[in-house]
This record gives sequence, C-alpha cells and structure tokens, in this order.
Amino acid sequence: MVTAHGRSRRGTKLAEQLAHEIVVDIARSGLRAGDRLTSEVTMAQERGVSRTSLREALRILEVHGLIRVRSGPNGGPVLIELTSSDFARMATLHFQVAGVTYRQLLEARVVLEPRMAQLAAIRRTPEQLRALQANLGRHEQATTVAALVDCAHEFHALISVVGGNSNKALSLMTSSLHGFFDVYSHRSGDVALMRETVDVHRGIADAIAAEDAHLATELMEKHMRTSIETFAQECPSLIDNPVTWSSE
Repeated sequence: MVTAHGRSRRGTKLAEQLAHEIVVDIARSGLRAGDRLTSEVTMAQERGVSRTSLREALRILEVHGLIRVRSGPNGGPVLIELTSSDFARMATLHFQVAGVTYRQLLEARVVLEPRMAQLAAIRRTPEQLRALQANLGRHEQATTVAALVDCAHEFHALISVVGGNSNKALSLMTSSLHGFFDVYSHRSGDVALMRETVDVHRGIADAIAAEDAHLATELMEKHMRTSIETFAQECPSLIDNPVTWSSE
C-alpha cells in the first residue's frame, strides 16, 4: 500500500506508520495545543485503513503525550501542549534500560546547565530578564517546601529557555534533565535550609542581567556540583541506582 505521503507502508507496522503520518500532517497544518484533529472516521477513510488500526496509531501518540483522545459525542483526538516533562518521561524508559544512574544525570547537568547560563547572559531579552526577576520575587516570598521547590524548578526551566533562544533542542534537553531531581523536597520541610537556593539563583540571574557570561557559567557550575553533593547526602541509597521509568 502506498500512502498519500508517497511512502509504502510495507515492512512497517501499520499503526506506527500511521502515527508518523499523523505527526507530519500536524506539523504541516500548523495546529496548536487545544485544536481538534479530524475525526477518527474521516482519518481512517482518508488513509484507507480500519478504525482499529487508526485507534492504535492514536494510542501511540497519546502515550507519547502529543494528543488526548476524549470520549463522548464531542470527543476525539485533541492536541495537547508538549512540555519538557513529556520529553523527560519518555527518556526515563531509555535511561532505565541503559542503566543510567541519577549521579550520571546530575553530572550531565554540570555539563549542560553552565553552558545554558553562559548563553543566557549573551542572548537574554528584557522580557526574559523580567521573567527571571519575577521568579526570584516569588522564590523569596515562598514559605512552604512545595512553593520553594516549584520556584527552583521554574528558575532552571527559564534559564534553559533563555539560553536556548535560537536552539530549541538545547532548551528541551536541558530543561528536561532538571525535572528528574526534586532534591530539596527530601529535606523534611527545612524551609530555612532550602532558602539558601534563593541567594544562589539571585547571583546567577544578576550575572545574566549584567551580561557577564563567565560569572554566570562559574556560578551555575558551582551550583550544579553542589547539587550532586546534596543529592548524595540526602539520597545515598538512590544516587547510584538506575533511573526508573516514569509512565505518568
């Protein structure tokens, strides 16, 4: 069978090939999160396949976090917003099979995040600086473990976005890595100790605002190396274990 995309489905699992075709169509159409895809009936007819095969393809895309299939009269496949968490979730499967440890992921952050801080100092825009300052303001006002953790994660995500202004691959890979670690939530609610991170982040943000790429790199590398030490102290039984697959 030859598809409308000009490729034969022979030799490829039908559902996987259909999933690839749907992704191509989504990219070409410019659909955005929240937009509804063509109905299952229409898609199956257009591709000359059964609804069973099409549903298997949609299930593949749903597992990968690209769509959500809603039930009911107004249901059907709907695009959802892809995030670095979706990327990280898929990566955990490969990391577990490959035996990648938490320590190795932390070491990867030591390589990537200082570089992103360096690029952020070069590429940042006034709007992005305001976003960093707003994050720091919320971080300084946070009084609970959950709020402090959320602000810390958001800060690293922002640095990844700013540093990766012209390279979404860098931004996506870096921001997905920090999501594996919730180091400070293991500190039994010691808010005073956790607040030390606020000052560290403030120093990095100030260096980025001053366009001091060297200092931003230096401070972020120190921050990441400290994170390895902290994780080793707080989670000694976990740090050298393989990352586990997150299916949620």
